[in-house]
Amino acid sequence: MILVLFPFFAMSSYRAWVQIKSLALAAPDSVLRGGATVQANVESWGRTFVELRIELMQGERAETLAIKEVPRNWDPVFDFRFRRDSLMVEFTPERLAHFEAGPALVRATARGSMQWLREPPPQARERAVVIERPPE
Repeated sequence: MILVLFPFFAMSSYRAWVQIKSLALAAPDSVLRGGATVQANVESWGRTFVELRIELMQGERAETLAIKEVPRNWDPVFDFRFRRDSLMVEFTPERLAHFEAGPALVRATARGSMQWLREPPPQARERAVVIERPPE
């Protein structure tokens, strides 16, 4: 019986160790102005919960724009389906008003959960952008 279950436990162990299969950050334009959007896509192994976060950073200022939790599979040991999810942020003039016009950085971060007393390092994708604010 143990020989039959061993491949399942081996793959489940890998999924507990790695947790995040892929992470992508898409911004249609490198200039952020009112109406611009940024999207983060994550694919997890479904073994545990994954937190997906989008941040905008400029100099010493950093602001979390959105957070989403990607759920785990119902039976994480035997359910090998991937979990795919995305998070989209639209930049409004009010949201950009907190920042100065000029270069900035958009970061998408995917963080897994603790498994076997170990939390894997988060995966991050970054994109250099330029904030453009309308004249006042």
